[in-house]
Amino acid sequence: MAVKTIFTDEKLKKIVSDYNIGEFIKSKPFKAGYVQTNILIVTKKGKYVLRYYENRSKESVSFESDLLRFLSEHDYPCAMPIQDNKANVIKIHNKKPFIIFSYLEGRHLKNINDKQMYQMVKQLALLHKITKGHKPINSKYREPRTKKFCLEAAKTEAKRFKDIEKGKKRLNRIKTKLNELMLPEKLPNGVIHGDFDKANIKFKKDKLTGILDFDDSTYTFLIYDLGVVLLYWTRFYVKKFDFNKAKKIIKIYEKYRPLSKLEKNHIFDAFQLHTLMIMSWLMYDKWKGKDLFRILSGILDELDSIGRDEFYKKLFG
Repeated sequence: MAVKTIFTDEKLKKIVSDYNIGEFIKSKPFKAGYVQTNILIVTKKGKYVLRYYENRSKESVSFESDLLRFLSEHDYPCAMPIQDNKANVIKIHNKKPFIIFSYLEGRHLKNINDKQMYQMVKQLALLHKITKGHKPINSKYREPRTKKFCLEAAKTEAKRFKDIEKGKKRLNRIKTKLNELMLPEKLPNGVIHGDFDKANIKFKKDKLTGILDFDDSTYTFLIYDLGVVLLYWTRFYVKKFDFNKAKKIIKIYEKYRPLSKLEKNHIFDAFQLHTLMIMSWLMYDKWKGKDLFRILSGILDELDSIGRDEFYKKLFG
């Protein structure tokens, strides 16, 4: 599913010749991912990754490249864009942009231990701390994490249903939940990763070696990223909400970036907004053969049964 555009070895050989990364040897498409096409390239100098942006403009991609350049200056563990022989980072193929990235060693883990979790959450907090006051170029070309954007995405997907009533029902579900969210404008904004899931984090044993895939990064309210982490690491892959793990995550995060009272009060909303964003994007499509909309809708029902006040108490009280 991740490979939407085919690159022949001859084409890749020609692309690689524009860079000082060694002679092309072979390539292999990555199966992981959902939107963009990612290809492993092996040369005589090492391994690299070509990311072909199927749905982004050059301006949108420049946000990501500028962010990664900034992070590299602060020794953040992320894959770096590589310049070609003319100092270009973003290149165009068939009217779509692509970047060649450095390759990060390590592997993705299905489950993580306490040492690995500590490093993961630490790097999330450091991302927010390092980028404080930095707004990458072309931020306006990146999707904000707002209720309005979520609703527009849901409306687009609802139109794909041949069963019109099913589309309307799912759209109304999202509308209803969005109206319940409280996301004050005074929430601190900054750069977020947007998809801090296990598919985007690499480890060598207990050592975190890299944070990947800043394709969903944007400039918005920071606790959105905590909503992402709490959904993926304390609920999505288990049968019920793991509040013990959630409290550990918050404790580690606050060691490096303390949360304001306002942020603590609205983590409940950030969790729900990220859940609704995925439901909007995957309202129609299946994810690994599963109806993700239905699964996530059940998680929202569980949150409703817990309630905002009890959710807060379980995390902080």
